[in-house]
Amino acid sequence: MSLSRVRKPTLIVLSLLLALAVLGLAPQPAVPASEGNAIALKAPSFVQVASAQEDTTAQDAPAAAPMGFPQDEAGISAYFRSASPVNLADVRSVYRVIEVETADYIIGSVAVPDYAEEYDVHLYVHRDGWFLVYYQVTDPVAKTFDWKNYADGARTEIRTKFDKAAVTVASLVGVPTPSLTYYDFRYPNATQMMLIAEDQDNGEQFTVKMPSSFQYYERSWGLYNTDHYYGSQWQLDGATIGNICNGCLGYGTLTASQLLPDATHTIVIDDFGGLALIYRMP
Repeated sequence: MSLSRVRKPTLIVLSLLLALAVLGLAPQPAVPASEGNAIALKAPSFVQVASAQEDTTAQDAPAAAPMGFPQDEAGISAYFRSASPVNLADVRSVYRVIEVETADYIIGSVAVPDYAEEYDVHLYVHRDGWFLVYYQVTDPVAKTFDWKNYADGARTEIRTKFDKAAVTVASLVGVPTPSLTYYDFRYPNATQMMLIAEDQDNGEQFTVKMPSSFQYYERSWGLYNTDHYYGSQWQLDGATIGNICNGCLGYGTLTASQLLPDATHTIVIDDFGGLALIYRMP
């Protein structure tokens, strides 16, 4: 699922009315959020099964997570389920490295087209039709930005590396472009993910104000330099947070004190950059 973006944002507010408002550089009314600005997080059904099984006796409890999925290793993730069972032999070729393979599922790393190996996603495929791509618990959400698609496209939507990987694997089993559902295994109480992007050609900065009525679990930044020989920076309220070289990508996390709620923060990027938030609405 892609995340829509309104052109030239200068003010992005997570409002107390549980909506997003974006103001353009030219005077214009605030535009309310579409589904794409902030996306709901929802656990796959087998995670709910796992929670129910926590009340079973030690004798009856499973030795591992249902269906073998490594919930303690996964962070931000996206998944879909095919309408029919999967022949695992059909998907083996998509893996760069297979870490675990059983008669029921395969877990391994998969290359993301146009990206170096460090951006490989982990892929879990179960013969019952589950496809789940994820980054590990140590990876910030901003690692998911598909900056190359954003830079090469119309810059009217934000896509993730999960989108790109899911399309690749789905094509092997005859599934049309899948609609992904997102979930962060680190923060089961989080309800929303938001990705905000800006580029140097369309203003290079935006400001964000986050209400204290929301609970924030992660704040992370992403940055991409295309061909600027002098490198690129990601700045927050005048302080340089990230600095990358020509042709490089970068990402990292922000502390709660760096991005305090109920305060207006200015973010300046060069040449493509963005902000990712994981939070819970009241």
